[in-house]
Amino acid sequence: MALSIAVAGKGGTGKTTFASLLVRALVEQRVRPVLAVDADPNANLGEALGMEPGLTLAEIRERGSTPEGSPASGIGRVRAVEDELQRALAEAEGFDLLTMGRPEGPRCYCAVNHLLRQSLDTLARNYAAVVVDNEAGMEHLSRRTTNDIDFLIAVLNPTVPSLRAVRRILELSRELPVRIGHRVVLATRVAPEGVPAPIERDLTALDVERLPDVPQDDAVERAGAEGHDVFAFGAGSPALEAVRQIAARLCSTLVTPPV
Repeated sequence: MALSIAVAGKGGTGKTTFASLLVRALVEQRVRPVLAVDADPNANLGEALGMEPGLTLAEIRERGSTPEGSPASGIGRVRAVEDELQRALAEAEGFDLLTMGRPEGPRCYCAVNHLLRQSLDTLARNYAAVVVDNEAGMEHLSRRTTNDIDFLIAVLNPTVPSLRAVRRILELSRELPVRIGHRVVLATRVAPEGVPAPIERDLTALDVERLPDVPQDDAVERAGAEGHDVFAFGAGSPALEAVRQIAARLCSTLVTPPV
């Protein structure tokens, strides 16, 4: 069974950077192949991974629905959606990228969404791990890329607005029609002196599991500012090393990576 991880957080917290570093760390630890899912309408996970996105699920959804919202007529709709999903995958060494694209329009997509969900659930079984870079509102997560989420990682940087967003994410997660095994929080871009005391106190009050902090890393910040992907900087990056430890911790809970 695939290790399924959903990453959510307020914009600007380093959510996508963390998700892409996690993909790299999992691949390096031979938890492969990994399916990286960009579920944020402001899609930039592909850029962080150094990949060009393929066909989006939004485009597949549009192709599979008539203006009235009914699925396109004809035999083999399920097979057609499965074939489209295969073409939507952007492939790299050790991982693939799937981009969900923009939210739905005003008409009903219930039937085609059902087909997509079934096909995605089947697709996810082909991977050792699934990492979903989600939007803060988690709209896409509610439609599922897998039936179960092993870890929901709510990402924040040490600021009050970011902490408020994490509280809301955790609240929303309890309303979703999916099983979430572990709700955890993760502080990123943490200065050498650590998380400020008031934020630390409020984080502790959330009463959820907390992953080790990811430190502020100038190399990662420069790479992002210059448009480089997470494979472009060296193995000695403090942020990468922290994410490697997090990846090992997640895997030790549910899977044993091959040697």
